[in-house]
Amino acid sequence: MQKSILAALVIALSSGVAVGIQSSLINVAGKSVGAILTGLFVNIFGGIAAGLIVLVIYTQQGNGVFSGFHAQTRSVLLIAGLLGIFVIAGLAFSLPKIGVAAGLGMVITGQMFVGVIVDTFGLTGADPIPLSVSRLGGLVLLAFGTWLIVPK
Repeated sequence: MQKSILAALVIALSSGVAVGIQSSLINVAGKSVGAILTGLFVNIFGGIAAGLIVLVIYTQQGNGVFSGFHAQTRSVLLIAGLLGIFVIAGLAFSLPKIGVAAGLGMVITGQMFVGVIVDTFGLTGADPIPLSVSRLGGLVLLAFGTWLIVPK
């Protein structure tokens, strides 16, 4: 296996662990302040931290760091940011009711569903990956596995 693929897998796994930890923290906050405020405040605090990081990068690299910020890029980032608010608020709403494991299972199922659509049609500019019975079967198994861990 190539080093770059192994590194990508480790980083993706680490990101998944971070999502799991973040979801647990969102669960706690959502119980205290509610889903909508949790979604907004997590993103506000994340934005403040991101702003400080951008400031550090800007002071080290100068204006060139912003050369890729065209109108389309700004629009994509705005939509992604708004979706982030929905993700956090949705987790803050659902996790207290169904638990972190089932909630994350549903999030992952939704991500995989969108991922298969994006891959199949090459929507992000990558080469399309054909839809197959095994890919559809994987989605079904993922959804079924999530259903099994939903508290009844």
